[in-house]
Amino acid sequence: MSYDRRKVLQLCGGAALAISASPRAFLAESSVQGFGVANSGGRLAFAHYMTGQGTRGPRQSKADWTRDINDAISMGIDGWQLNFGHYRGRMKSNVETFIDALDELSDPASTFWFFPSFDCNDGRVPVYDEVEEWFAEYYFHPRHFRVNGLPLLTVWQGRSVGNDYFLELKEKLRRAGRPIAFIPWLATRANKQQMAWLFRQWSSMDGFAPWVPGLRVEDAIRMNFIAAELCDRHGLELIAGQGFNMLQINKAPRYVNKNAAEAVSKQMEPFVHGHLPNCRYLCVATWNDFGEDHHITPYPPWGPIGGKHPVWSHVGYATVVKYYLDWWKAGRQPSLDEDLVIIFHMTQLANEGKPPFPLESYGPDMAEDIVYLTTILREPGQVYVGSGGLPRVVFDAPSGISHWRAPAAPGLQVYGLERGGVTVIEQTSDRAIQSPPLEPWSWSHYSEVASAS
Repeated sequence: MSYDRRKVLQLCGGAALAISASPRAFLAESSVQGFGVANSGGRLAFAHYMTGQGTRGPRQSKADWTRDINDAISMGIDGWQLNFGHYRGRMKSNVETFIDALDELSDPASTFWFFPSFDCNDGRVPVYDEVEEWFAEYYFHPRHFRVNGLPLLTVWQGRSVGNDYFLELKEKLRRAGRPIAFIPWLATRANKQQMAWLFRQWSSMDGFAPWVPGLRVEDAIRMNFIAAELCDRHGLELIAGQGFNMLQINKAPRYVNKNAAEAVSKQMEPFVHGHLPNCRYLCVATWNDFGEDHHITPYPPWGPIGGKHPVWSHVGYATVVKYYLDWWKAGRQPSLDEDLVIIFHMTQLANEGKPPFPLESYGPDMAEDIVYLTTILREPGQVYVGSGGLPRVVFDAPSGISHWRAPAAPGLQVYGLERGGVTVIEQTSDRAIQSPPLEPWSWSHYSEVASAS
């Protein structure tokens, strides 16, 4: 279905928009009437979405997409950056089914956004005909995210393709009557000199978007600050990055241990405390990249993938991310109507099992036998955890959000919350730490959330 001007009017409930024949004129008129998120002034959080993989399977039904969209909204996500290697076949079909599901949903999905990310990894080059087809279909879709009033195109690892290619691509689309905004995800380091060079060389870009899940926490924070400074200097839009642990199993022996939800707090503190005041948009990596272990979908994952490693639920990460997204968007710390105790732990000991690569080749970090707890409390209380046969460890937790660590041991993980000598939460983790491991090797952290109103 092509989203022409008439379809836009239908989706907007017949709103009286006088849409001219020119896309630029249409966008100018629509921005005056509040059509399009780019003119709303609000803060938005997107999540990187693996379109070919899906969350519930590689060929999701419309009902699957509907549940996926509602899950994202419930976790504070305002839209998806739809990543794909090419826009044809299954990738295109998945997008079409997603759009069908989105079009049928009412509030709050009426403000759920999307935009494409052509993946340039492994030498891929976005085919112009496929990019043109995307915008022929969705240029006027009311939920297509816009920057400076223009539908947004992003790419992943565009440096291998080069600035000139995207200058020409943008010019072809402009001549076809579909001018766009372009923000590439340029794989780089948190190095100001290198990033400044990219800003000078990439005249095609209308903004910059750091990619941070594979970086240590300090580097992720530094990259956002450098990108914000350079975007302010050059008058470009920033889509800041947020990402936590990274465990590559099938591609390379890479492991970045960001200490469970501690990394979420460290990365989000500059946003919620106003240190990046001009940042309106944030992209979380990722919604459903199970292969690199930085997914936040609350849906129970498939795991194990091809027998390589188990893929555990990251609902704990999603819950903490949502807490900070709500804080950042509202400009104030969220009020709480329940107590939350969140546990993160591996399902094996760090030095056991048979990894797909030699253990010593993993880096930059090594896993540790630690149970991580995060508390989000209405009032202070005593949080505790007993790992396996180890004695219970008790912490005095304040109100708000805080993080705790305890030694991990094989067996059941019992945790909870007491207040004034009264048990508020008592829970046993659904996954034990096994020694020797019963599942294929993994340093992935299983997580779950216990709550009490």
